[in-house]
Amino acid sequence: MNRIGSIVALLSVLATGAWAQNQSNDEYTAFPSPYQEYVTFSVSAHYAVAAPLGGQQTYIDKISPTNFVLQGEWLFPQRFSLGLKTGYQYNQNRLPRGTYQFPSGETLSAVQTRTLTTIPALVTASYYFSDNAAAVRPYVQLAGGGAFVDYTNFFGVLSDQSSRFKGAVAPAIGLKFYGRREQGLGAEVQAQYQHVFFNYAELPNSSPSLLISAGITYRWY
Repeated sequence: MNRIGSIVALLSVLATGAWAQNQSNDEYTAFPSPYQEYVTFSVSAHYAVAAPLGGQQTYIDKISPTNFVLQGEWLFPQRFSLGLKTGYQYNQNRLPRGTYQFPSGETLSAVQTRTLTTIPALVTASYYFSDNAAAVRPYVQLAGGGAFVDYTNFFGVLSDQSSRFKGAVAPAIGLKFYGRREQGLGAEVQAQYQHVFFNYAELPNSSPSLLISAGITYRWY
């Protein structure tokens, strides 16, 4: 978790430095870019690792390497955007064979495999610290909506399962890097805190996590 915290801190420093650089290097030209004049568009695809927090950590305490994030945005000339975000998150933890007693009084000796699948559906609002045509674009983002959650805890061939759609919030900070002004294809890094209001059985007190992601982004007009 200390390593994850260090990555978030580094991302914050990079975003602040990039903003300062753009203030001096990416001033408006005599002929404004279409990105500054009209509503334009952006799509992103990321690979992510997710660290469980809170109640989720009591259920599965391992970092998940099986996640991706998809996002689309409408970019407005005033440096803010509205968009949609989804993706796929999966985490699993296999426990050694043990003996488990169920409320019915039945006792079972089995290998327990805990799984958690999350598919978010979020509306996003972002503010960028440089103009829409800039080569480097740090931002902050708020997101809210819901997530489909599948909790399945296997005891050998038997399972305890609950699948629900629950509310979710997901603030984030990030940085888009295009290499040069007005270039369409670029790279993006993001740190997102995601809190899904889901609890069941071995997963109490909601399901928060921290996602660190990196991928590609493309903007056009």
